[in-house]
Amino acid sequence: MIKNWLTEDHRIDLPKLFKHLGFRAVQRERTHYLYKGNGAQYVILNTEKGYLYYKIERPDEKLSASDLITEHVSKTEGMDKEMLWDKVDTYYREVLRTESLLVSDNTESTVETVTKDFNHFLGYALPLDKNTDGLYKNLDDMAPFEGRIFKNKEDEVLFPLFNIQNEICGYFTDTEQEVLPYKKSAIKHSLWYSNIPKKIDGLFLFKNPKEALAFHRKFQFKNVVYLALGTINAQTTRILFQIQRLTKVDKLFLSFTGDKKLEGYLRDLHFISYVEDSDFKLHLTDRDMVIDFPMGNEKSFSRFYEHTRRFNTELAQSFLKYNKIIDQNRLNRYSIMVSKDGEQIKVRLPLETNAIKLLVWSYYKNYLDKTIEILKPTAHNWYSEWELAESQTKKRKEVQWKEYRIAL
Repeated sequence: MIKNWLTEDHRIDLPKLFKHLGFRAVQRERTHYLYKGNGAQYVILNTEKGYLYYKIERPDEKLSASDLITEHVSKTEGMDKEMLWDKVDTYYREVLRTESLLVSDNTESTVETVTKDFNHFLGYALPLDKNTDGLYKNLDDMAPFEGRIFKNKEDEVLFPLFNIQNEICGYFTDTEQEVLPYKKSAIKHSLWYSNIPKKIDGLFLFKNPKEALAFHRKFQFKNVVYLALGTINAQTTRILFQIQRLTKVDKLFLSFTGDKKLEGYLRDLHFISYVEDSDFKLHLTDRDMVIDFPMGNEKSFSRFYEHTRRFNTELAQSFLKYNKIIDQNRLNRYSIMVSKDGEQIKVRLPLETNAIKLLVWSYYKNYLDKTIEILKPTAHNWYSEWELAESQTKKRKEVQWKEYRIAL
């Protein structure tokens, strides 16, 4: 048995190997290199035992040259029915015979030597100034956000993003215009969440952490967890539902917003398509959306169907204000069309604000009422809602959070 197989990774110059395999150098910083290729981004670091690397979504998983070679040859065709390890051995030996890919006595690394637990994202975050005004004022008195908000060297606010291993793999940054992913953050593989209290009464999900902070400023909840998804996809929602299981909270409070209210409702639909066990499928075309979901019990479907029928009736009546005769083709294009195929429901939904809002509301009321509560601000987003409340006189009665539940 070979006992010394793949044990010479320390001899291989990893930055040169990345370049040799066709990866593109994106940037070089004081402590690391950043390369891009195969739809992923890689950070290369130099340790006392040689080069290592990690993908930006998994800073905790350090890999070496043999891992990169294995990933590379797994996508290449072998000769004479070669198995994976045959291809790895052949390529590994070839690299070790190529002097230009090896570390020599004269080779000097252009990045500093770091420890094996290095995570380049941690170097971006600095403590937030205590004299910050406005939304970020007196954060020391807000337990949910302690250690969850920082700043960068440019004094922009940073919110750390966590992957499924609970490692920081990026940040949201609050720029002057909007909240965006910071630098090369693994936004598709992570989410932000506030500190978890001993007792948890609810999980509140937002478009970004700034929205969560504004919401908290307005309502001052004590026993909740605030969350924000950078991207709504299978990976981020998987982390979300893992947190939901760990916290044992039955109900999720959903409050997506956007520059326009329509954007918030579209995010609702996108998120619902990833809700565990919902079997809610969403397909977007150039002129409408097609939604499939299980019919459920007869009562839920009957109420859902009645809501859409009433919407279409009111749409037709509105059309008659301007036309004596119904243009059925034009009307059908902007109506909600519902059909039944066995136990499945298919909905053709026009890309129109009122129709999308009706669909979100009706599906939530009839199929998600026990697991999800949808809240919407009266303004376009919760930050604007908070600003409005701050500018109002103290004498005005404060609106309770339950009055923000979605309704038509």
